[in-house]
Amino acid sequence: MRETVNDVVLSGDYVADKMKEFGKGKPFSHVVFDGFLQKKVVEGLLTGFEKEFFEQKRADLFQFSQTSDLHGSKQKALKAFVHFLDSPEFAEYLIRITGVKMKAGASDVFGSRYSSTDYLLCHDDQLEGRKLAFIFYLNTLRETQGGALAFRADMKGVPGKIVKRIHPKAGRLVVFPVSSQSWHEVEEIVSEVNRYAIGGWLH
Repeated sequence: MRETVNDVVLSGDYVADKMKEFGKGKPFSHVVFDGFLQKKVVEGLLTGFEKEFFEQKRADLFQFSQTSDLHGSKQKALKAFVHFLDSPEFAEYLIRITGVKMKAGASDVFGSRYSSTDYLLCHDDQLEGRKLAFIFYLNTLRETQGGALAFRADMKGVPGKIVKRIHPKAGRLVVFPVSSQSWHEVEEIVSEVNRYAIGGWLH
């Protein structure tokens, strides 16, 4: 992990603080790690994206571009990053913070690109086997540019009002459990910018 993450996120005090943050998360448990990835790792992933194919995804609920599962990528930086995500060390780190049991190496990992007018409407991510959802942001957007990850309250099985917005910031990691209450969405990009991230699920 030390080749990928910043040292501060591995300290005992930091981990203890994130355990508390996860437990107090509203409207559902979640944790935000700022500066999680080393700058050189972020830069390498963005360079890898330049040679990765992004397929346009379009339906009533979403509009954005996405790679195939990055387990099949041939780009050196992306392959190394997937190896990190599937490592026992990363699994043990997240288990310690979230208390959610998962299997090292059991993951779905995709790159995403949201451009002007792209969005993802509210959903809960529930599919069999998904334990934790994660997103690593690779670039920073201003709040006025859109693209925030928005969490909604659960109103007896349907999504309610937005309780929290998390804006894209390079090196930031967001993690939350997949459940019937984990209502979330990606707000529309309202500027001529791209929002790059790597996200997926741990099983």
